[in-house]
Amino acid sequence: DALDGNLKWMQGFAGDHGVGLAPHGKTTMSPQLFRRQLDAGAWGLTFATVGQLRAGVAAGATRCIIANQVFRAIDLQGIDDLKRAHSGLSVAFLVDSLEQLALIVDGGRTGCRNHEQALALAQRMRASTATRLIGIECYEGLGATGQTGPDTAYAQALMKRVRDIALACDEQQLFEADVVLLTAGGSAIFDLVADHLKLKLSRPVQGLLRSGCYVT
Repeated sequence: DALDGNLKWMQGFAGDHGVGLAPHGKTTMSPQLFRRQLDAGAWGLTFATVGQLRAGVAAGATRCIIANQVFRAIDLQGIDDLKRAHSGLSVAFLVDSLEQLALIVDGGRTGCRNHEQALALAQRMRASTATRLIGIECYEGLGATGQTGPDTAYAQALMKRVRDIALACDEQQLFEADVVLLTAGGSAIFDLVADHLKLKLSRPVQGLLRSGCYVT
């Protein structure tokens, strides 16, 4: 009963705030729970690795995000194999830097740290024949303190940066997708970022929470 309540509550929260839910599968790595999350109305599922992605696809996920860099040939081939085997499968993964290297930077995570870095990366992706820019992602969880004041200020500042980057990419016509994904990932302060995932661009925007811990 508690599990069923969690599934319904979080899906309802996302719906009330006008965003989708792409919960992180690594939280449980349970195909049965993946199925229940999808059946409850989740937009899709998030994973950290291609190996985890395979489990999610086997459970029936057709829209997936890998909240990580993917650059090894074996992983890129794994995604390609899955897409060939499963018609309609959509897989998006993070591109964090011009070098696409797993560098640990200030803040404890990979990724761009300012507007200029992110915009330069988006411009490079638009010029590439190997990639398509389909959205903007952030992870807000490491900034959570459990205190309303600091957490609210932190979330608002972070999401302003994300929205400003998305607006700049849209203005420069860097997105190559019918629907732009705007997504945040933590389970600690999802309530403080959900309303910031709705943005008016020249094309539709799908806001997505990737919180995974709610289910258990």
